[in-house]
Amino acid sequence: MHAYFRNHQLYLAEKFTWMDRQVQKSSKRALMKIESFKLIVETADEDQIELVKRLVKDSLLTPVPGRTVLQKEGFFASNTHN
Repeated sequence: MHAYFRNHQLYLAEKFTWMDRQVQKSSKRALMKIESFKLIVETADEDQIELVKRLVKDSLLTPVPGRTVLQKEGFFASNTHN
């Protein structure tokens, strides 16, 4: 096994670990938002409930177009014509 290949595997493993941590952090943030929403719904008045519903909908339930994801991942940065 060549040294470059081992280093490449290490790079991929580190990148996967970093991405996995980012997903876990995002999941925890989303869960905290949902739990705080539930708490506010139980204890707050109607005006505050509507505000929180709008904030949760705007932050958690907003669809992201596929083109945006592909651009962030660099899909369109390279030549796609055969």
